[in-house]
Amino acid sequence: LSLGDSMVAKFARGYMRKRGFNILSLSMQGIGYCTTGDYAGMIIFPFYKNSKLIYFIGRRFLAMGENKFKNPDVETLGIGKSEIIYNEDALGIYQKIYVVESVINALTIGPNAIAIMGKSISGIQLSKILRSPCKQIVIGLDPDAYSHAIKLAFKLVDTKKCKLLKFPENKDVNNLGRKWVKDKEKKTPISNYNQLLVLKAEAA
Repeated sequence: LSLGDSMVAKFARGYMRKRGFNILSLSMQGIGYCTTGDYAGMIIFPFYKNSKLIYFIGRRFLAMGENKFKNPDVETLGIGKSEIIYNEDALGIYQKIYVVESVINALTIGPNAIAIMGKSISGIQLSKILRSPCKQIVIGLDPDAYSHAIKLAFKLVDTKKCKLLKFPENKDVNNLGRKWVKDKEKKTPISNYNQLLVLKAEAA
């Protein structure tokens, strides 16, 4: 991401700076951009497992097509989006893990955040979290996915300490920033099963 002097390169860096990121730090994580081909005009986010590259996604930053995201075909890499977690290695390193929707949101929080690439968690992704040694899960899905966040908490509450973050309407982790999210998490109590039932009723 830090290399190149083309207009595309400058737009790519400008896009990520506006999202609050340090370009050199992103480059050191293998994040880059494409100027040609199927992923032209996209930021490329690599996925690693046990320090090995296993997957990537493209996130459009130039208006060169209709779709905001582009994923490799299952046939190309032998693995699909529902089978992977962004920053999966964090599950074996940190006691507290933040679960968010997108790579950009995970990068905003830091090294102990993972992304499930959408509102709903797959069975494979859920199994990876349940089998991990981490003790506490902080769920920070986007505000329009709050009901999905409650469902995820119900699936985790028996084996993990869970906190459920509720964000202002139309604001996600990246919009609000790392400090806001961390402060919100500190003020949010750990939820038990009965408390989740109350949250579910309030959200209905």
